[in-house]
Order: sequence, then C-alpha cells, then structure tokens
Amino acid sequence: MKFYPKQSVCPHCGTIYRYSDLNPLKWKKQTVCYHCQKTIRVSRKSLWILFAELVLLYVLTNVIAINVFHAVMLLPLFIMNVVPGVAAVILVPFYLELKK
Repeated sequence: MKFYPKQSVCPHCGTIYRYSDLNPLKWKKQTVCYHCQKTIRVSRKSLWILFAELVLLYVLTNVIAINVFHAVMLLPLFIMNVVPGVAAVILVPFYLELKK
C-alpha cells in the first residue's frame, strides 16, 4: 500500500512525468505518452489516500484548535481548514497513477 506520492512514469517506456505534465491529466481518463506515443490510462485510486490524509489532518487541527483556543474564533478555524484544502488541490497530480 502506498502512503506517499511517488513519481509518475510511463508504464511502457519509463518516461518521468513532471507536475506540469500531470496537472492537465487530472481530469482525463487516458492520454498518449509524449515519448513513445502509446496510450496510457490515468488512475485516480490513490486519491483516496490523499482524501484520508486530508480528513485526518482536519480532525487533528480542529481538535487542537478547540483545545488551545478556549473561545472558538472563526478566523483561525477558517484559516486552519482552508489551507490544507488548498494544499490538497495542489497535490492532486502527485497522486495520479499511470497504467497500461
């Protein structure tokens, strides 16, 4: 089981895909390798790991915030909940897998 994002490579020729190459692929089901011109399927199964990490981070930060701040303040809770969400959206391409 994978607990961290790994580099995405073409399963046919081993070409490494960078973030800028993976970002447009997050909404596609398949693509063509720019090196070997073979069809690659884009799998999003690893996004469940990202989702689980995000939920765990939300729970931990909210529990800590409620215990540290005796009076619940809206702005710190908002910031503590928005920042991980934005970070997760940025990390989505790293959790894509390329398969034959």
